[in-house]
Amino acid sequence: MTRNDFLKTAWGAPALAVRSLHAQGSSDPLRSALESSAGLALANQAFELTLGARPALEARLAHKPSGLLLADAPYSYSFGAPRFERLSTAREDEATTLVLEGLAGPIAVEHHFKIPARRPWIEESVTLSNRGSYPAALPEGRCGFVLPLVLEGDRVSGPLARFRFTAVPYRREPRGNTRQYADYTIAEVLTRPRVSGLRNDLRVERHASIVLSSIYSTGVIPTEYSGYASEGWVLTDGSSGFVVSKYNQDGMEGAVLDRLPLDARRIGLRWGGLAIFQGDPEHGARLEPGESFTFGVTRITAYQGGVEEGFLAFRSEMEERGQGCPAGFNPPVHWNELYDNKLWWLPNNGQDNPEQRKKLYTLPDMQAEAAKARDYHCEALYMDPGWDTSFASKMWDEPRLGKLSDFTRMLRRDYGLSLSLHTPMAGWCNPSSYDRSIDRMLPDGSRAERSLCGMSRQYVDETFRRLDALASSGARFFMFDGTIYAGPCWDPSHGHPVPARRDEHARAMNRLARMVHRKHPEVLIEMHDQLLGGTTLRHVPTYYGYGDSPEGRGFDTVWAFELMWDPMTDLAGGHSIALYYYNLAYSLPLYIHIDLRTDNEQALMLWWNASTCRHLGVGGTHKDPRVAQAQKEALATYRRLKPFFAAGVFFGIDEQTHVHRHPAESRAVINCFNLSRDPVRRSFRFDPARYGLDRSRGYRATGGAARRTGEGYDLEVAVAPWGHTLVEIDPEG
Repeated sequence: MTRNDFLKTAWGAPALAVRSLHAQGSSDPLRSALESSAGLALANQAFELTLGARPALEARLAHKPSGLLLADAPYSYSFGAPRFERLSTAREDEATTLVLEGLAGPIAVEHHFKIPARRPWIEESVTLSNRGSYPAALPEGRCGFVLPLVLEGDRVSGPLARFRFTAVPYRREPRGNTRQYADYTIAEVLTRPRVSGLRNDLRVERHASIVLSSIYSTGVIPTEYSGYASEGWVLTDGSSGFVVSKYNQDGMEGAVLDRLPLDARRIGLRWGGLAIFQGDPEHGARLEPGESFTFGVTRITAYQGGVEEGFLAFRSEMEERGQGCPAGFNPPVHWNELYDNKLWWLPNNGQDNPEQRKKLYTLPDMQAEAAKARDYHCEALYMDPGWDTSFASKMWDEPRLGKLSDFTRMLRRDYGLSLSLHTPMAGWCNPSSYDRSIDRMLPDGSRAERSLCGMSRQYVDETFRRLDALASSGARFFMFDGTIYAGPCWDPSHGHPVPARRDEHARAMNRLARMVHRKHPEVLIEMHDQLLGGTTLRHVPTYYGYGDSPEGRGFDTVWAFELMWDPMTDLAGGHSIALYYYNLAYSLPLYIHIDLRTDNEQALMLWWNASTCRHLGVGGTHKDPRVAQAQKEALATYRRLKPFFAAGVFFGIDEQTHVHRHPAESRAVINCFNLSRDPVRRSFRFDPARYGLDRSRGYRATGGAARRTGEGYDLEVAVAPWGHTLVEIDPEG
């Protein structure tokens, strides 16, 4: 076989190259190339990956346009370097995958490297199998590319000195202060632990009520982590960069950056591959004899630009994976009766008191709230705690509120509204409406008192039955609150692994959403974090359980981090800036409902959440009639422009200037915010082509002064103190 013949048969695409030196007498050209002095190389226009077995797997990854090295050392396997005995290739959709198979003791490793001919990325994934006779525990399992670096003071030497890592999508955390940004120099990643308040250590099993009470009483305490874990990372010097992402719908994984000591002078930046972080993914951390686990795909993508362009590159990748806003997304604007309803604000869990419910949560009460919803231009009445027989029973209280089918018919006929319901799961509920056999079982066979096993077949089936009854009678939205993980369960009759832990719980929440959608595709479902529920934390990857699967469609929206109780303080304090960066990284819709009583006459807080949450809910009557009127007018404008916000494309000029392109027309709106006490005049450049508008047309701006220069426009906008100005961009003629 000649070199040209080998290239044609093994790779077949002109943009893909394999460098190999064919050893005399060998019948395996791939092995010959891997074991040669030159190694085996896979390349496209963006990257060249060179692999060699001498004897460990050497991995050198170079960015071809710039010559930057991203890996140049033996590939790191924490469980021992495998001896690869089998190599093969496969081609699909103009991409080539190289598969290396080998053994590291009892652990079989199947390592995939995938490179497309005409795309600026390269991917890898790893499958581990236990070929031994005993369980294989990998509590700190790690493998990854290694880039040797030299530290000089507080910087790395060489061309990467200018680069920084930024966490995606949570560059700003929902409880981060105004100075908190998850931006790190490479030297920081190599020498310091990461400090973050985004997640909670769930390796320590605690009852859900303890977790929640500690969070609400003390706040989120930033914690140190030895590894830097995120859904993705942007590495950029401001003009060009790389996105490193991790994607897995079969286990909760993050993209982890850490370090590996090499010698007296050098330390290795380790990235990609797999990482067991805080015990996740659970099914990869422990393998029974004969068991396998496929870790998620790591992708590294080259792009041009800075942090914002890196976030948009991540968003494009996730949309390609089905993690985006559905075409024509049009969720109803909610009116949440909770904020004006005295029931919720009763002390000592009074909202679950049957007598108080009869007094404060009646049919006339809900009709009064429906009238408010109509006056505020809302499209649905969202009923929070109080409508069911007991808290989170998910069974309509017919003696108190009448038949549900009659209620939904009345809402539509008299107020033009649909019905949305708060439907908490096992982690936050009055468990008395469920059979005690559903309670979690402890290792000694006893039951965890009043602690439902949300992972059990019995719980999922019974909860689906109740949700099915609600949807069949006209409910069109469910909030999956109360998704908190309460702890493991050892009951073998529950139909889950024994013991069942975090991942089973998250999967059960996702499975329940898919069961509802198979029967009721018209119902929208919001999902809280599947382990931490109604908190400002985020443990589960945002996308986990979203999108289509063989089991059906997943949830529709993600809860916007509990920024609902004092949203004006959250905005002024910088917490809500997290929503801006989320939208740069994901078009997967966020849902929020907000307390209008905290807003101002500029409707600042209302417009901020309308700009950053594709599904909007509001409630609460402001005591100042002028503010209430301003909010009604703002919501009327929002309804007129709703396609821009619910289904459009989000861009950021900066944190306080948001662009929304219409999903189907060459139009845009710009939300300009002023989060300061002084009036401002803001000037910025608007290039229509950058935001996907037809560059051949002229445009007019309403709400700001625009002057055309070249192919774009210089805009000047006045914004009041703690205010908002809306600019509409429409084609001329």
